[in-house]
Amino acid sequence: MRVGFIGLGLMGEPMARNLAGSGIASSLILQNRTRAKAEALAAEIGAMVAQTPRAVAEQADVVITMVPDVPDVEQVYLGKDGICEVGHPGLLCTDMSTVGADCVRRIAGALAASGAGFVDAPVSGGTIGAQAGTLSIMAGGLTGSLEALRPVFQTMGGKIVHCGEAVGSGQTTKLVNQIVGALNLEAVCEGLVYAGAAGVDIEAVLEAVGAGAAGSWAWSNLGPRMVRADNAPGFKIAHQIKDLRLALEAAEAMGLSLPGLRLVLGHFEQTRDAAIGNGELGTQAMIAAVKNA
Repeated sequence: MRVGFIGLGLMGEPMARNLAGSGIASSLILQNRTRAKAEALAAEIGAMVAQTPRAVAEQADVVITMVPDVPDVEQVYLGKDGICEVGHPGLLCTDMSTVGADCVRRIAGALAASGAGFVDAPVSGGTIGAQAGTLSIMAGGLTGSLEALRPVFQTMGGKIVHCGEAVGSGQTTKLVNQIVGALNLEAVCEGLVYAGAAGVDIEAVLEAVGAGAAGSWAWSNLGPRMVRADNAPGFKIAHQIKDLRLALEAAEAMGLSLPGLRLVLGHFEQTRDAAIGNGELGTQAMIAAVKNA
């Protein structure tokens, strides 16, 4: 199986490493907006480098894309030298970014016109999950297409869930994940701010709450980082804002209000706007906005 991988950022690079290490690809073709990054990784893991997404699709049976935002995904598939220029029967593509259902439906439609297949498969688990190969993969698309991709997904994920036959089902599920995760993070921030103001032993609070009903991934993984003021990104605030805006737009289109989503989105935006570069911080940095609310 010849596999192409486009997008080698915080998530894409470890995912590509795990794919290469699995040995399931007879050849691996990398492409990245910054070519030097693709060349460095290719030299390390024994992959090839292509100049454009089109060139990747010309050489691959399966193409994986993992890029930051809707315009990036649309450029990779629909733009000049994009994948859709050379779509053909037998080509199977999957986008693992978080870009919303409307975007992936447009891409799937363009690929279908050429006979190529498509599955949307956004992921959850952050850089920790990407590095460990334990991501949760939320797939939307035909069962046959998913089964063809399953060996590839298994190199990157610990849980693969078929969310529906319709393309976009994975994206909708991922936005549910983002809403719940963001609101949980809001709760973690508020709990730690409360504990700090009360003057109790923060380490004891982390241990006790983490073992109880309020324990969560965010509490155990991001709570200690908040206490240490460690804002290194596992998932960037800028990307979280993008995801929550997608969720809010979809909710509004369905006539839903979701006040909690609006609240936490506002706190992320306040954190981003407080200083230049804050959008590049990890989502745990939102605790500053909660303290100042």
